[in-house]
Amino acid sequence: MITRYVDKFFINPAIENGIKSYILYKEGKTYPAIYTYEMNVIKALTVIYGEKSILLPYKIDNEKAFECNLLMYDLRESDMLNFLKYLNSYYEFMKNYKSEKKATGLTNEIEKILIEMIVKRGKRKEYTKEELKEFDKIFNPIEGNLKKLRSLVSANTGLIARAWETNKYELTNTQLRMIAVNPNLLDSKLYSKYGYSITTIASLSEEEIENVNHTIIIEENRVPTIPEKINIFQKGNRIVFTTGNGFVDKLMLLSIIATELMIGMVIMSIIGG
Repeated sequence: MITRYVDKFFINPAIENGIKSYILYKEGKTYPAIYTYEMNVIKALTVIYGEKSILLPYKIDNEKAFECNLLMYDLRESDMLNFLKYLNSYYEFMKNYKSEKKATGLTNEIEKILIEMIVKRGKRKEYTKEELKEFDKIFNPIEGNLKKLRSLVSANTGLIARAWETNKYELTNTQLRMIAVNPNLLDSKLYSKYGYSITTIASLSEEEIENVNHTIIIEENRVPTIPEKINIFQKGNRIVFTTGNGFVDKLMLLSIIATELMIGMVIMSIIGG
């Protein structure tokens, strides 16, 4: 554990105590219950940005690196600064806690920006089911110290929990949205029959989709002709696409991979207006 001078905090007391508590949590040790909220915020940040991006700046005492890492998925700098400011205000609230007061506004603002961070990363890199479950525990805890703490400091009527469920649905249904915006696709079972998922085909250009569809229709009708632009042969029961040029084929494969990675971002921007 890093020892710091008295009253010298990394970013602010909320971040400092949240990180310290997270490190204790990861080591299986007990951390101060009063920092339960801050610890869970830091835990969420490690899921979004990676543990190294959150803990390394703390360990080398580089506040600027920490702030820059929160911007890596195009979060607005104003949102990042507000996020830190609201966390500090939450710490001050807890420091002077009085049972008749609530921190609902503060926790709502913190969590709205946290959800924004999650969504922005989700456009670049898909979350695992386990990671999404970690977010569930933060935004809608059903047990444990965080749930108890929330009942004491927040009068949240479920606004954040509902906002998270809406965004989680968007994050976990990228494939459905991808297919919905492309009316030129055949039945998914046809693509599966030849060894490809409909999401892979959906990531191709319109011209490539047209050629693939034409080839499958020919195969289904057993017509011995194929499109001229993309040659296709069968390996077992799987259609293999080739231009006849190995270098170009590699470019096509890279294009497919890159398109699949970016398609979620494009679709979200289309849907979002």
